[in-house]
Amino acid sequence: MIKRYCDCCGKETKCIRDFSYYCHIDDLIDGKFGYIDQDGNMISGRSVHNEFCPACYNRIVMESVKKFRELHNKPIQDIKS
Repeated sequence: MIKRYCDCCGKETKCIRDFSYYCHIDDLIDGKFGYIDQDGNMISGRSVHNEFCPACYNRIVMESVKKFRELHNKPIQDIKS
């Protein structure tokens, strides 16, 4: 039997939820700079993969969805600032 643990809270869980994002997000948060596209946005090709228990997954993704809804109703120039 394989034991699986949440990458966020560290608790053992039988129900894993996958979550991934591009590695340049970590660089942006840490204040590092890497490759940029022609519009000045940081980009990367490598993904960071995490496995979360349902509780942590829900908390993390809910914040992302809230932010998406907030940004979705703003003009593009407002989102970059």
